[in-house]
Amino acid sequence: MQILNARSLDPAGFTAALELQQRIDRERDPDLPVTPAAELRATFDDNATDHCRHQRVVAFADGSTAAAIGHVELNTDAANANLAGVEITPTDDRIAAAVLTELLRLARADGRTSVIAWGDHTPAAHAFWTGLGAELRYTEQESRLDPAAVDPELMAQWIAAGPADLELVHWARRCPEERIDALVATANAMNDAPTDDLEIADTVVDAAMVRAEIEARAARGLEYHGVLAVTSDGEAAGTTEVFINRHRPAVSWQWSTVVLPAHRGRRIGRWVKAAMWQRLRATEPDVTALQTGNAASNAHMLAINIEMGFKPTHMMGCWQADLEVLETALSRRE
Repeated sequence: MQILNARSLDPAGFTAALELQQRIDRERDPDLPVTPAAELRATFDDNATDHCRHQRVVAFADGSTAAAIGHVELNTDAANANLAGVEITPTDDRIAAAVLTELLRLARADGRTSVIAWGDHTPAAHAFWTGLGAELRYTEQESRLDPAAVDPELMAQWIAAGPADLELVHWARRCPEERIDALVATANAMNDAPTDDLEIADTVVDAAMVRAEIEARAARGLEYHGVLAVTSDGEAAGTTEVFINRHRPAVSWQWSTVVLPAHRGRRIGRWVKAAMWQRLRATEPDVTALQTGNAASNAHMLAINIEMGFKPTHMMGCWQADLEVLETALSRRE
């Protein structure tokens, strides 16, 4: 078996990786378009999103056929300098174990001591990670919305019920300078979102980090759209964000939806989500599927999404273990 850096693949190797990714796409989401070459290349080249550095590898079982894609992300904030995130697809015992060995080598070389593995919460994935000593610490419900199927009368009701003392501000691509402090406040309020039993510290961001994150996603072809609820003084009350996937708009994501503590209980979450739906229907007709993810324990947001029309599609899991525990288990398996 050969495991290569995804950024340095030759044309034949990249084509093999693309064939594997597209097969995974068809098996996981047969109703959605598969990843095109430009999107996979942008993903392989990415090294800046999610306040992390990234490295991806591709495993070749026979020298020419791609068998698995591995991904390690290394948090860049000091509070989580011990963490490495890993993802392997597909989770086949023998091949996944070899890929994980390489990902752990990269993590250890960067001084990481704790590992969070994520992916589809399937029986095979759960058995793989728990068999190595990791514990399931968090589950997330992925859901999908067909914007054309949303009830416009319901959305009109949600918008009409918005607080009269607040204003909605919309923008695309880059946040206006006069709104950046409000956007930073909403980003930091996301630290209140459930992380269940994960051992992970809050990430506190500033304006430079927020701008850099938006630009990094833009480099991958993910275009930011924001709806922000603000007070008359310009302070943040809540927001929702969508990233339009310019490579395949049908695979776009509704990202963070958050209401600041002082404004909770005022139906602002419904208000901003309805306003975003209205904006997308008017300006982004190619977005035929909008995906989102919520902690399975976040009953409030899940209820809003279901009421809006989101349909559950996949359950995701996060398994966590000390890096040394995983290394020891892999050495015993070998």
